[in-house]
Amino acid sequence: MAMAIPFYLGSYFAIDMCVGSLILFVWTKVNKAKADAFAPAVASGLICGDGIWTLPASVLALAGVKPPICMKFLSRASNDKVDAFLNS
Repeated sequence: MAMAIPFYLGSYFAIDMCVGSLILFVWTKVNKAKADAFAPAVASGLICGDGIWTLPASVLALAGVKPPICMKFLSRASNDKVDAFLNS
């Protein structure tokens, strides 16, 4: 049953769970007391943040924006090279 969750909800749910579990694992190794105290609050915040993203996603879908929306963090020169390559 647990293996079927990504097929029903989409792969993003499984990816979110995996990343959250890895963060909690590392946090527990670094500081177990704080991880035990704050893990539920952080998990709740991440779940709410994931749910809040549905509002901008809905607006973008209504505006006709085609996914994927890519973000680039490059210098201006590197960005110009990438844009020239993608437009050719």
